Amino acid sequence: MQADHQADYIVVGAGSAGSVVAARLSENGRNRVLLLEAGGSDRRLAILMPAATMLLAITNPRYDWRFMAEPDPTRDGREDYMPRGKVLGGTSSINATSFIRGAPEDYNGWAALGCRGWDFETVLPYFRRLEDYEGGANEYRGAGGPLSVSHIRSVHPLSRALIESCVKAGMTFREDINLPPQMGVGYMQASQRKGWRHSASRAYLWPAKGRDNLRIVTHAQALGLTFEGARATGVEYLRRGRRRRATAAKAVVLCAGSFGSPQLLMLSGVGPAAHLREHGIEVRHDLPGVGENMQDHAGISQTMWVNHTTYNVQTGPLSAMVYGAQWLLTGTGPGSTPIAQVCGYRRCDPSKSRSHVQYLFSPAGYDLTEDGPEVFEKPAITGLTNLHRPYSAGTVRLASADPLKQPAIQPNLFADERDIETLILGSRFFRTVLESEPIAGYIVGEHLPGKDVQSDDEWTDYIRAHAMGVYHPAGTCKMGHDPMAVVNDSLKVHGLEGLFVADASIMPTVVSANLNATCIMIGERAAELIPASA
Repeated sequence: MQADHQADYIVVGAGSAGSVVAARLSENGRNRVLLLEAGGSDRRLAILMPAATMLLAITNPRYDWRFMAEPDPTRDGREDYMPRGKVLGGTSSINATSFIRGAPEDYNGWAALGCRGWDFETVLPYFRRLEDYEGGANEYRGAGGPLSVSHIRSVHPLSRALIESCVKAGMTFREDINLPPQMGVGYMQASQRKGWRHSASRAYLWPAKGRDNLRIVTHAQALGLTFEGARATGVEYLRRGRRRRATAAKAVVLCAGSFGSPQLLMLSGVGPAAHLREHGIEVRHDLPGVGENMQDHAGISQTMWVNHTTYNVQTGPLSAMVYGAQWLLTGTGPGSTPIAQVCGYRRCDPSKSRSHVQYLFSPAGYDLTEDGPEVFEKPAITGLTNLHRPYSAGTVRLASADPLKQPAIQPNLFADERDIETLILGSRFFRTVLESEPIAGYIVGEHLPGKDVQSDDEWTDYIRAHAMGVYHPAGTCKMGHDPMAVVNDSLKVHGLEGLFVADASIMPTVVSANLNATCIMIGERAAELIPASA
């Protein structure tokens, strides 16, 4: 097949990392960079207005891959909805805009596992480089970078009340939740500029689109990789019903995410040999770790009915008109809010130095269901209690050799009982917060889990029935040097040439944070490492 495009580097996926890699590799004006994205334009109201995402983008096939997980045997067969962005910017275009970097111990833990050059001291300059933090630069924060990181522009009264109750319950108030140590409670920081979503695409690709050496092809779904011997030479993809091919003189970089990157490797004959043979795929390189080690943050909702207006009841036609105009003209109001306005971290074991759970509080009533987010019709507040540092892990496998079919995603969210024990401890504490003034004065009833959930057994039953991964999948092409590692310290696929992975899938362990900031950092780091190793 004759190549439709020839480039030095092909980047597959224009998400949080892929947008960065493509933009940075093309900066020098010499590298010919081809960026393939299965979705389309991100210049849409559903993307640019942060609060519109839950209503208009998530579950919308125009912007969302709409992945569904396999029935999870550790949760009585529950099937999770798993949104992933199918649009320029990837999931950074449909996420909650939360900007959290994780704890230094996360990255020092990677280094302790043998991932050289990924300790916190080494990655911190890349975090500082990527951001334009509204609070200004210091030894931990950056200013003048591509990505705008902002404070909340319109804080809801119930968010203030929740923080006061957290402090009364013993949590420390943090002015900047991204400064070490990762502990206490504070207001969320958001990847926004003047109240508008500032995705990886808007931060990196919009300024780069005019470069002659960067070609961005949308509606281009990758089907598989091409090889000459052990070297990756290109990508076959589908666009407008036609199978096409692009070649790479230097490297192919997979940035298709924790589901897409392992799927593409396996479709191309790179992965666990026995599994590939089951689907009639010729084994090019037996790499048993591909698709293993899938980690997510297990979380549960704690939802209260309240006597104060909340954002979930401000979604009717009149509210949409009023608040839409406010957002459009001033970048403030409900339209500008990230889904969570408050973020907290807590140790469940006082003898430990690191947090075990994350609390995300929203002045809106919703639940994360098997069909996606469900917004309630009367005033409510929602707290997510999310498990960090999980012991459990799942897998991503091929459901079919057809590249247009979604992969088989098995979360195994509670394969290790210790994860349930930690969630119980974290959830009990959050209930104590909600029973404390001043937030308790607004609460008129507990919807989830309900007052009948009290004992450890009742909490366990509730968690198994209602918990889900909170849309933070990672680790399925993990970095390292053990037999199950997929990429090395330079993100190069073990045993192959000219092939790299740069996205959340390379995390050896999932970071204790929402993933977007870390993925952008990975993109920044990859753009330096790949040319030196290609």
